[in-house]
Amino acid sequence: MLQGIIFDMDGTITKPKVDFAAVEREIEEKFGFVLDHAERSSPEARAKAMEMLDQVESQAAIESELNEGVHELLDYLSQKQLKSALFTRNCRKSVDVVLGKHNLHFKYVISRDDAKPKPAPDAILLLSKMMEIHTDYLLMVGDYKYDIMCGKAAGAKTALLRYQKDLDMEVIPDFEIDSLQEIIQIIERG
Repeated sequence: MLQGIIFDMDGTITKPKVDFAAVEREIEEKFGFVLDHAERSSPEARAKAMEMLDQVESQAAIESELNEGVHELLDYLSQKQLKSALFTRNCRKSVDVVLGKHNLHFKYVISRDDAKPKPAPDAILLLSKMMEIHTDYLLMVGDYKYDIMCGKAAGAKTALLRYQKDLDMEVIPDFEIDSLQEIIQIIERG
């Protein structure tokens, strides 16, 4: 039985506006840097790449729109006394903009400034401790393969919010959903 839900931000809580995988490829072409492999880049290349990524994220946060049913789903989770958390590869600054703009409140928030970014499972393991819920009873919800990879690596259940038909997946999610409202069905099925 699920006791907590961890949400990705871009493309899950908010509508997908930016293809972050494409942005990372562009950064890699210009600077030889990808967020996943930051330790391989020089300090100068890393700084330039992070500046570019921060600009993209800031603009996306300002222009963000909520996915349908976010507030209703969070209200449902609260009524059922299920804990919810937000885990994103974005910087904390852009997270704060999205949360403020859309009047969202998560007790537990992890950005790339707080823990190793997805697909590493570190943040889910940290959230598990913070939420006092074993990963067996957590559901990681996201729209990209990294969300599923980190959830699986941490031992959590996973749900892929489908936008793309031909998403190259290296792991298979436990659930595939077309809307956030389907999470209610997953919870009620136990």
